[in-house]
This record gives sequence, C-alpha cells and structure tokens, in this order.
Amino acid sequence: MPRHSLKSRKIIKTLLGSGRRYSAGHIELFYDSGLTEENEDFSVAFLISAGAGKAAERNRIKRWMREDFRKLQSEKKIEGGFAVRFRGAAAEVDHQTLAGELERLYNSIRPDG
Repeated sequence: MPRHSLKSRKIIKTLLGSGRRYSAGHIELFYDSGLTEENEDFSVAFLISAGAGKAAERNRIKRWMREDFRKLQSEKKIEGGFAVRFRGAAAEVDHQTLAGELERLYNSIRPDG
C-alpha cells in the first residue's frame, strides 16, 4: 500500500492557512480538495507538537491517526490534501476516542459519503 505522506512544507503551510478547518476534541482537520502531492489522489500530514508528550507517545498517536485515516479513506474515497493536527497531551487520549473524533471530522467533510 503506498504511503500518501504530505512532505512539502509549502503545501502544508498553504493547507493550514487556507484549507477548510474542522475540529473535534483533540483533533483539528484541515482539508483542501485541490492540494495534493504529484501523482496522488490524496495526501495527508499528521502534526503533533513536542508539548504533547515524549517522542514515543507522539509517535504512538501518529501511528493511531495514520491507521484510522487509511481505514476511513478506503471506505469514503475523498480526494485532496489533509493536515491532521493533534492538540493536547498524548497521555490523556486513548485509541477509541481518537478514532471516533477522526471519523466524526472525516464524515463532516462530505456527510453524504
């Protein structure tokens, strides 16, 4: 399965500045249907600040978000650029809570599916 990582700082900055913003709980989702990397149907960047916890905790949160995002993307097939920003402390959240918040945000992009 290909990785759809958004690597360009310029695109991420544009997405955070001009993309549509959705938020729920610990997650903010930025979306723009026109921003992707070359030859990709979608691209995603997962952002988590150093203040959220130690590296192992931040990496665990990113793994969870990546796993849940891939699952949602395979079900819904939404194209474009995404930035998923985690807010808060990594120790305060569990995988089920995070998955529920991400699904709620993802469904708010196009509720009709």
